[in-house]
Amino acid sequence: MFTLLRHRGFVLILIAGLSSSVASWLLLTGLPIYVFGVTGSAFITSAVFLVELLCGITLGTFAGALADRFDRFRLMSCVAVLQAVAVIPLLGQPEHHLWIISLVAGAQAVLTQTFDSARNAALPGIVEAAHLVRANSMVALNMSVGRLIGSSLGGFAITREGTRYLAIGAAVAFVVAAALITVARRAAHHDATQPGTSERTSSFFTAWRSGLAAMLRNRSVRVTFLSVALGGIAQGLFVVLFVVFVSRALHADGTLTGVLRGVQAIGGVAGGLIVGILGARLSPRLLMSLGATTFALISLVIWNGPAVTRQPGWYILLFILVGAPGIAYNSGAFAQIQQSVPDTDLGRAFGGYYAIYNASQGLGMAAAGLLGDALSVVLVLNVQAALYLASAAVAYVGLRTVLRQRPALRQRSTVDIG
Repeated sequence: MFTLLRHRGFVLILIAGLSSSVASWLLLTGLPIYVFGVTGSAFITSAVFLVELLCGITLGTFAGALADRFDRFRLMSCVAVLQAVAVIPLLGQPEHHLWIISLVAGAQAVLTQTFDSARNAALPGIVEAAHLVRANSMVALNMSVGRLIGSSLGGFAITREGTRYLAIGAAVAFVVAAALITVARRAAHHDATQPGTSERTSSFFTAWRSGLAAMLRNRSVRVTFLSVALGGIAQGLFVVLFVVFVSRALHADGTLTGVLRGVQAIGGVAGGLIVGILGARLSPRLLMSLGATTFALISLVIWNGPAVTRQPGWYILLFILVGAPGIAYNSGAFAQIQQSVPDTDLGRAFGGYYAIYNASQGLGMAAAGLLGDALSVVLVLNVQAALYLASAAVAYVGLRTVLRQRPALRQRSTVDIG
């Protein structure tokens, strides 16, 4: 971990990512609060999330393709500037024009996905293969810290002057991120992040289609995406039914709901530190399977815990713990893709990753809406935990088979002790 912190280019990208994450969580937290405060409608408020999800599903792979066609550092800088520009309409008071908020939310969803795809694709060009897991864990830790800061500030800013302070805070953070990425580009040696000649000379849509076809032919990517899809469905079930669980099973109000969602970020920070220290000893495959299995087991304890106790302190502790295995899983999944896909296709691979995750999460949300009232919420959430176990099994067994059949595209310096 300390070796990475001596790499100036990586540190600058890390700080830029933190600034971007804070800005994103400012908007993710503040905008739904504002919409609900203006309309009092849960349905209209949920539309903000739906717009973000649909934009991520439909445009995610195109966003990733941009990271393979253009210089990834320049792309991240331009995207951060565009994100700052996109919040300008929020400087007014759009309470009578909520479609403006939907447009801002949709634009931010696509731009954030573009930024994240470019950053993840750029990492192998500035970080040695032996340090990829640690680098990904530090990026994930960054996102948890950004969530803690941005969520808190988002709730505070929206109570002051509507969306004005929210827009100012997000715009400043995005501009800072753009400036840091510009400096990082000068500091980092990233020849590997330059798109190939064929990508520049072929049309954008031709390159997009060829990248998708290459991913479908890559069995390691297919297995990883299947594991991610199962986890996405589980996450979709959680997003909808978590609130119902707190109300019906724990007999608590919205205060505990907010606390439980927030403390997960604490576990995420701890998980990032743990994976950063131990990550070099574990293969991406093992990190994915251990992360998903641990997440499932803790979830089973949480969902069935009300049969024993409803004490809030017990659930606060469990939700802190459940934040850590998610970091391990994501760090392993990112490293698996980075080590299995040629550098020229990495942007499209991560664009596909986010699109599949968003689509599967939407499927889980829809299933939760259909099953949440028809069946016991605890029963459905136990199925959610079982999906995480299935995700772990797919990663462990499927990727082991792939590794036995053919060598990886890059030399691996990690030790697979699975």
